[in-house]
Amino acid sequence: MTGAESFDLAGLKRELRAAGIEREIGLRAVEIGPGALERLSEWVGEVLARTDRAPPRVGRDGATVPSETSSTIPPRPRTGEGARGEGPRIALLDDGVPKYRAGKNVVEVAAGNLQDVTRVEHVVVGSSGGRVHADEKTLAVVTRRATGANCLVTVGSGTLTDIGKAVSARLGRIPQVVVQTALSVNGYADDQSVLLVDGVKRTTPTRWPDVLIADTGVLGEAPTALNAAGLGDLMAMFTAPADWLLANDLGMGDGYAPPVVEMVRRHGAALLDAGSALSAGDPEAVDFVARLLTLSGISMGVAGTTAPASGMEHTVSHLVEMAMNVRGMDAAFHGAQVGVCTVVAARLWEIVRGQLARGDRSLRFPDESVMERRVRAAFRSVDRSGAMGEECWRLYRTKLARWNGRRAALERLDWTEIDRRIGELLADPAVLSRSLTEAGGPVRFRDLDPPVDRDLARWALANCHLMRDRFTVADLAFFLGTWEVDDVDALLGEVI
Repeated sequence: MTGAESFDLAGLKRELRAAGIEREIGLRAVEIGPGALERLSEWVGEVLARTDRAPPRVGRDGATVPSETSSTIPPRPRTGEGARGEGPRIALLDDGVPKYRAGKNVVEVAAGNLQDVTRVEHVVVGSSGGRVHADEKTLAVVTRRATGANCLVTVGSGTLTDIGKAVSARLGRIPQVVVQTALSVNGYADDQSVLLVDGVKRTTPTRWPDVLIADTGVLGEAPTALNAAGLGDLMAMFTAPADWLLANDLGMGDGYAPPVVEMVRRHGAALLDAGSALSAGDPEAVDFVARLLTLSGISMGVAGTTAPASGMEHTVSHLVEMAMNVRGMDAAFHGAQVGVCTVVAARLWEIVRGQLARGDRSLRFPDESVMERRVRAAFRSVDRSGAMGEECWRLYRTKLARWNGRRAALERLDWTEIDRRIGELLADPAVLSRSLTEAGGPVRFRDLDPPVDRDLARWALANCHLMRDRFTVADLAFFLGTWEVDDVDALLGEVI
């Protein structure tokens, strides 16, 4: 995958528009490569100069005028307003965890780069050196500290970026420049944030970052486990699109867009072969994974939903994280959990497809009162206040009503044709496991750091379909009568 193919944003817009995808890419630029961090102040100056302008004009061919690529950066200011700490105020957000490039602290390099041209206020998010959580308390604190800033610069994790996107939206959509410091997740490049609502992970519309900077020198020096987590997050391309297509074909969701899926999935074979090179820190592998993570993020942004990259595998991971949070513990890296859960989801897809192929297609349509008790009981086990159960039931009841309301249509579906289309999107769980192993990532719940014990894994798998409105293979397994405790335990015996 070349940079021109991936991040000629005007070209990508033309490709998507030609395919009938109308939602705009809100990113103004993506800067990936060695030394990209050195251009931070230039990009901040660019977005500040554009803040009060009308939106960029788009020509007949779909190209933005002026170009959104890095070839149109204005000269870095050195005199007058903006020089030596004068001018607009920048709120620089980081999580207090040291990150290095060639022995230099990345946050200090970024701050020094900015202080030469404007005023910088350093905002450490969360307890210094600890895991950051995108909950309401954190958002309120960061919003208060960033009030009055003309631009946000986040230097760090995907969660920190999610916080920055949410705070930017709360402060009237002030510009945000993202400095990515690891190949950990795909959420740097979309317009949504995963936030904690009553202890439940919820994807919330926020805003696109204006510029994404991914210095491959920084990314290459990130912890191996974090970079392997990014490959794990990308593994969802082999299960989540199948869930999205399933929901669309069953009338349980809409908006499935093959061009959006294909823009990422066409690089799947190369991703599966990238594990060994990534674990060795190969610069080309680092660059490739960085670009693919960005492309995956953009796919969610133009789809207007995380469905292209988030299905059953993400709901299981979210439930593990939620339960660990309640215990006052940090879970394993999000992408690492997603990788493990993708292997599980791929195996469940094999089981469900096998059942349908045998002609065992009897569906159940449970009563709302029965399912309400089930949802509330499931989440009361980790949150006795009932708030988590209430939040999950609020969305699950919508999915259940849609399912029950479509009974006649669902009972006469042509499963053979649905299965054929879905099969093209899936991958062999053994192949996914091999790639994760080569990257140095975990493949089983017990391999995670910290490990997920059998009871927690069972709880997360058994209840993942009860968490939200989105329909996945776990919902289909449940409505086929094959996702009860014994079924979960049988699958756990293979993957724990």
